Amino acid sequence: MGSRAGVVTALATLTLIAASCGSNPARSAASAAEEQKFLNSVYGQVPDISSYRSGTQLVSMGQAVCTDLSSGAGVEEVADRLPLVEGTDPLPATDLGVVIFTAIRVFCPKYETLIS
Repeated sequence: MGSRAGVVTALATLTLIAASCGSNPARSAASAAEEQKFLNSVYGQVPDISSYRSGTQLVSMGQAVCTDLSSGAGVEEVADRLPLVEGTDPLPATDLGVVIFTAIRVFCPKYETLIS
């Protein structure tokens, strides 16, 4: 069981690293617009989320969702992994669901069939 936890931790770390690459200041205007659309949608559904997660953290989490899905993970697996990426104070399950579903719709709509 210890080796499985190590693999999950390693995958979560790689996902976080991959997601942080999206925060490059030279990102395209389309990326910035996508990020803003994602944040507007998340904030619209969970207005108080900004009191415990920054926009940068939320975008990183959203990008991690797509990275995990592109690696072959299912939505449930992503939901299990994401709290490992986000740190010691995990989001409430409802808020986590909003982040996951919004990330799929905005950042990686090719996986929308997984949530339909």
